Formats: sequence, C-alpha cells, structure tokens
Amino acid sequence: METRRYPVDTQTFSKIIEGNCVYVDKTDLVYKMTHEFDYVFLSRPRRFGKSLLCSTLKDYFCGKKDLFKGLKIDGLEKEWVKYPVINLSFASAKDVSEQSLNEIIDTMLAEYESRFEIPRQGNDCGVRLKNLIKNIYQKTSLKVVVIIDEYDAAMLDTIDNSTLQNKIRAIENKFFSPLKELDDYIRFVFITGITKFSQMSIFSALNNLQDISLMPEFETVCGISHEELLTVLKDGLQDFADNNNYTFEQTVEKFKQKYDGYNFSPAKKGVFNPFAVIRALNDKMLKNYWFGSATPSALIKLIRKFNIEMFDYEYVECDSERFDQPVEEVNDLVPFLFQAGYLTIKDYNPEYNTYILGYPNGEVKTSTARVLNQYTYKVNDTVPLKKAYIDFSKDDDLNKFIEALQKFFRRFPFSLNNMNEKHYHAILYTLLTSFGADICANQETALGKSDLILKMPKTIYVIELKYDHSLQSAADQIDDRDYVSAILDSNKRIVKLAIKFSSKYRNIESYEAEEEKI
Repeated sequence: METRRYPVDTQTFSKIIEGNCVYVDKTDLVYKMTHEFDYVFLSRPRRFGKSLLCSTLKDYFCGKKDLFKGLKIDGLEKEWVKYPVINLSFASAKDVSEQSLNEIIDTMLAEYESRFEIPRQGNDCGVRLKNLIKNIYQKTSLKVVVIIDEYDAAMLDTIDNSTLQNKIRAIENKFFSPLKELDDYIRFVFITGITKFSQMSIFSALNNLQDISLMPEFETVCGISHEELLTVLKDGLQDFADNNNYTFEQTVEKFKQKYDGYNFSPAKKGVFNPFAVIRALNDKMLKNYWFGSATPSALIKLIRKFNIEMFDYEYVECDSERFDQPVEEVNDLVPFLFQAGYLTIKDYNPEYNTYILGYPNGEVKTSTARVLNQYTYKVNDTVPLKKAYIDFSKDDDLNKFIEALQKFFRRFPFSLNNMNEKHYHAILYTLLTSFGADICANQETALGKSDLILKMPKTIYVIELKYDHSLQSAADQIDDRDYVSAILDSNKRIVKLAIKFSSKYRNIESYEAEEEKI
C-alpha cells in the first residue's frame, strides 16, 4: 500500500488530492455553506486552514468534479456548474505602504483582466473590480464567485500605526465597496481573515455578509476534530507512537494536551490546530509548530503597548459582545487574543449568556509565556533555570530549585519599575509556564485565591508569595484561607510553600515549606 504524504508544504487543494496527500474531508461543510448563504465571512487564527478552504471552494466552483471523487460532496452535488472564479489573497500584504498595497491589488486585478480578456478601466481599484465582475458575467452568462483570503493582513500589520492603518483602510474600502452593489452578477462571496475591522466597507456596507465564525454547525470547518484525528489520522498517530516508544493512547493524550482545545462556538465541539498536528505527524516530534511558524508581529506590538500579565488571561469571564467585537483601536486585548487564537472558549453559561475564555492548549500557553519573557520582562537566557526545573521535576529537590531561582534573579536586570508582589508573581508564573509546567494562578477557594499551584510529578506545591512582608504571614494565609482545599482529592503529597521577596535584595530572601498532613 502506498504511503500517503502529509501536506506540510502546500495549502492548495488540487495538489493535496493529486499528490495523494492526507486530506481531512470538509467538503460536506463546503456544500452546506455554499447552498445556505451567498456572502460569507469566516474568522480563524493564522495557519488554521483558511487558505486550504479557499482553494477547495475555488476548485469546487470551477466544477473540477474529478478532484472531489470519493469525498463527501461527491454524493451531495449533482450539477457541478463551472462558475468563473476570482480568487484573491492579501497574504503578501505585510510591511506595506500605500504604494505597495496599491501595487499588490493592481497585480491581482491585472491577472484576471488578462485571463478573461477584459480591458483595464482606469486606475481606481474599486472601479476595476466592478468592471471585471460585470464583464465576466456578460462574457460567460454565469454569475461570478469571489474568494478573498486574509483580507486583514495589511490592517493587522499596521495595528500600531493608526495613520498608516487609516490609509490602508481607505484603499481597501475603495476596493471592497463594489461587492455590495453587484448582487445580480455574483453567485457567492467568501472572505476570510483573523479579525474584524468594523470600519471596513465589507462589514459596514455589505449588510448581507453572513459571519459564520461562531456558528456551531461550522465550528469544525477549519481544524481537526477529535473524530477526524482518531479516524483519518489514526495511522499517523500509530506511526508517531511507534517512533517515540509511546502507546497509541499516550500519543493521543499528548496531542490533546499540546494541540487541542480550540472552541469556536458555545457548542464547544473542539478542534486541534491543523498546522501543528500535520507537522507533528510528519516530523514525529512534538514541537510548538503553530507559534513558531511565523513571528506573531501583531501580538508583539500589542505586548509592547499593554502591560500584559499571563494570569490575567488564564480565566476571562465575558459575553460574546466583548470577545467577538471589532479590533479598531485595540483598547481591549481580549477580542484580538480570541480571534487570533491565543484565547478560546472554555465554557459557556446559557442562562446568563456568558463565556469563560482561556488559553487553548500547552503550545499556546508556553509560547505566549516565552514571548512575554522576551518582550515584557526582557529575559532571553532562561536555559540554566529551565535545566534546573527539569531536574526539579525528576528529583523533587525543592531546596536546589529555589537556589537556582535565587541565582536567576541575582543576574536578572530589572528594568521595570513596578516592583511589587504582583510583579514577582507574574514573573515566576510566566517563567514556569514557559518551561511547560502544570501551573495555575489565582486558584479560587471559598475564602480567597492562592497565588500559584504548581503540580509536579510527585508533589503539588501550594505557593503564596509576599513582598517585604513576613514569611509567616504567607504561611498563615495558606492555612487561614484554606488554599489546600482545592486539591485535597489528589493522591500526591501536598507541600505548602511560603516565599518572601525582598525589595532590598530584589530576590527571594527566604522561604518555608511544610508538608500538608492528610
């Protein structure tokens, strides 16, 4: 039997099918989408399969029936009309100026003007798009399909430059504006992006644009569901397990912890990050593929603008109007972090119509922590401390690990002025998170919130930090507020750890550990 390749180097549907690559079949959702709506917008994080979906739609509307043989849509579609398709991508619109964006649009339009032998009509991009669509319809007697991928690439790239962003918006508004008046000539419009910019004409003027981003029935249109992982990718999981000396069950659990956890609707059907899963199966390694696939420049720009702390986004309670709103001025990071894939829906309360957002999985959480280490705390060399943490996870030698922390803080060039308990709390939490620790901050009990709970292989540490307050006050707080009660069902030993940071030494001055007697 011929081994099927993983499509690690292409998002083109025809190449995947003709190259006998592994393909997770989403064509039933393609059929449903294109027969229920005429104008569709889909928001998903980068590297989440939006471009592959656009390519699939293009080949479907071009009537390439042979490519879909044996797929779900093969039993649904009966007509296979060959519509004319305009397929545009703004993926290259990064680090752009007004001139370069105009050049990108000019090149895209010129390609289709040449293909359909339609004379160029002036330099106005909106006029040219309108002329193109109307003339294609007149030539073919068929309505036109318009597919636009990553419409917001240039907008995101200029998120820290409002002057340039306004100029970019003006160009794109001019380009998109004809779509609202060409309904008689258009069969289907599909637009993808990461975020929503409400002042864009596609949202403010195209009032029939259906946003399917949070619809339960389309939650898995991008991404890999649990069922798809265990069926379509079963052989790949077994190969991964065999190569790494894991059982099949252990491999599935590791993939869940690392790449699962994305929920794009209240139904919480759940999907795995497709880019990361395919890369991991191909390489037979667990790495932070999604986060490392490209520099998250917009995130870095916003980190520099806001005073972000990791634990502030561990548990965010809000309604959908907050996390699904446009990101015009980015005065609130939650909408951007959700739409960009750094936060996801963890729970939903239908009675109050409220959501709990949090980090989706281990890859996102550890990678975000590393970015914060670098750009907020200016920490670049964490290797010695990471080695000490790995040793700590093996030998459970708390004294040795505290010594490593003290050594780290002694050479840590504190450039921030907010020297207080929250500052050290945030640094310690972010450092341990970046090492992949099983750690949570501000765990609630009936009487309060513990600073940190660190779960190690043999021991759970309930940690309370104090800054220029007595060590005894930290130890007493753990007992008085019954922080241990949240984890009493564990079969591991539990240690109450009080740590005092000193403004004089800018370091851990003292600590006290006491095992809880159960």
